[in-house]
Amino acid sequence: MFFEHLKAELGLGIHERIMIYDKNKIINQEHISLLRDKYKYNIVYYRDVEEFRYIFETQIKKNKDRYLVLLYSDIYIPYDVRQEFNFMEISYGNIFYKLNSYVLNNHPIFDMELLYISHENLYRDISSEKETEKFLEEEMYSDENVSEYMKYLKEEIEKEISEADNYSRWLKIGTLFAKYEYVKHKISYFIDDYEFINDLQTKFRDFIFDNYKSLSSVSAYNAPVLLNRVLDHIFIHSTKPALIVMDGMSIEDWLIISEDLKGVSYGFNTSFAIIPTITAISRQSMLSGELPALLKSPFNLNNEKTLFFDKCIENNYKDYEIKYYRGYDFQIDTRDKCICVIINDIDDLIHSQKQGNAGMYRDVQLLSKSGKLLNMIKKLYNEGFDVFITSDHGHKECVTIGTPKGAGVEVQTKSKRTLVLKEFGDYHRLMEELNLFEYSSFYLPKDYRYLICQHDEAMGIKGEKIVSHGGTSLQEVIVPFIKIKGVEA
Repeated sequence: MFFEHLKAELGLGIHERIMIYDKNKIINQEHISLLRDKYKYNIVYYRDVEEFRYIFETQIKKNKDRYLVLLYSDIYIPYDVRQEFNFMEISYGNIFYKLNSYVLNNHPIFDMELLYISHENLYRDISSEKETEKFLEEEMYSDENVSEYMKYLKEEIEKEISEADNYSRWLKIGTLFAKYEYVKHKISYFIDDYEFINDLQTKFRDFIFDNYKSLSSVSAYNAPVLLNRVLDHIFIHSTKPALIVMDGMSIEDWLIISEDLKGVSYGFNTSFAIIPTITAISRQSMLSGELPALLKSPFNLNNEKTLFFDKCIENNYKDYEIKYYRGYDFQIDTRDKCICVIINDIDDLIHSQKQGNAGMYRDVQLLSKSGKLLNMIKKLYNEGFDVFITSDHGHKECVTIGTPKGAGVEVQTKSKRTLVLKEFGDYHRLMEELNLFEYSSFYLPKDYRYLICQHDEAMGIKGEKIVSHGGTSLQEVIVPFIKIKGVEA
């Protein structure tokens, strides 16, 4: 919807060579991926006159490929270069002309699609700062706008599902569905969507069973597709990294948190967690770079710090340059060059949650407004670190279906969505009694059985509503991977 508007305004897909002055950075990473993959544009960033002159003379002039050049600041463009391109300028002022462009540029925009829908439904100019702020915080979330936006998201998800034959489409679906859930919980929007969600989760589980085993072979250069490649990706792109691991953070949680990251710009990607989505399994795999089958103790966190140090030393960091912290309160030493920070706040909220998704939304919002994460990002960034933020797994609301009995020897975890059995016992009876399914041991130790609840169920005293993790649902498996690009003083 918004992209179609951009496409028409800028001649995307029609003109072979386009140069766009995008001072508000309206064209986001998703748009760029679409332009690259579907419309076959080579994307070039105009940052420096001399640098671009070299690219222009050695690459652009010598072939007939499509090129889209993006400028984010008012840099001089030589006449002969400009003549080769259709030059366009986009800004909040010329797209969302009924609103105050200063406020739009300084206010976190949840989703351009929702903003575009809301602007199209706005039949008056509200160009003052106060009116625009009220619009972004309240009117944009009116029933009319949200209804149209939810319909758009469902259509986009269903379109992607029909073509979801590879992991990249499911990563996109994970983000679309997180936005869908975010808006529902933000304004307590009721919609009868059980069949839609059930079908979505069933198809995602089918993808996991058919294709998840191939993800470990995907390159980590552009982004870590599977969480065990997080550090490989970071070490490719940074010599002084700081990795913040928000235990249990879903994409929806990140959408909530990002509202309060004033002055922070970031790149957004997503990754697949290790299944079952249990902290010890997924996070140890992330910090070691190893798949769980190769870990000595995959079901507890006793070796986590050692695994992180070993991975860093393997990548040429000295022992004294590496730091591993838990919590926000730590001091940075001048010798530090590789830092990992574990934040348990969201996972703690998950395991104490009594109000389901609605409670999680409110609690994560309070956590976000505390400013603790923002202050830590600023501290690390201002000390010269490349800051990355990710999660070991997400979470979801479930209804409890009963407690397993006589299961053989169970590996104890905090998850109420997965049973890991060493001595198998009568596991067929357990599966039947609790409506569990057996998960193939992709990347996992083979001498265990992994029994997992259906997407909306968990183990516990029957009939309670809880928030948990450990399963194969979209919200648990696809997690955010963030690179901080800038922090205003």
